[in-house]
Amino acid sequence: MVPLIQPLLQGDPEVRRVLGDPIRVHPNTAPQDTALPYATWTIAGGAPTESLSDRPPSDGWRVRITVWGKDTGQANEAAMAIRDAVEEVGSIESYNPPPDDDDTGAFGISFDVRLLHIR
Repeated sequence: MVPLIQPLLQGDPEVRRVLGDPIRVHPNTAPQDTALPYATWTIAGGAPTESLSDRPPSDGWRVRITVWGKDTGQANEAAMAIRDAVEEVGSIESYNPPPDDDDTGAFGISFDVRLLHIR
């Protein structure tokens, strides 16, 4: 039971153009020395949809995505590609405060997305 963010982004041509193929998108944290730009994702929440008489027909996920780039322009280009891919099947839930760069000098953009997975 994992949100399908990885295959969704891997299947998008613009995300592949910006983040490589295979895409540099990693659950939780990226490996050390991952080339910029890249993105990480983590589950921020989720629940099955309500159903009174049957098993839930779907699962809803809130996924926090953090995009890193060498500067604002590079991070923004990658974030916009991810945003556009997500909005084909889900929505942006929130924009978050800029993440800490952990002294790497990279620029980060963080936002939460809402995805619905039909079972």
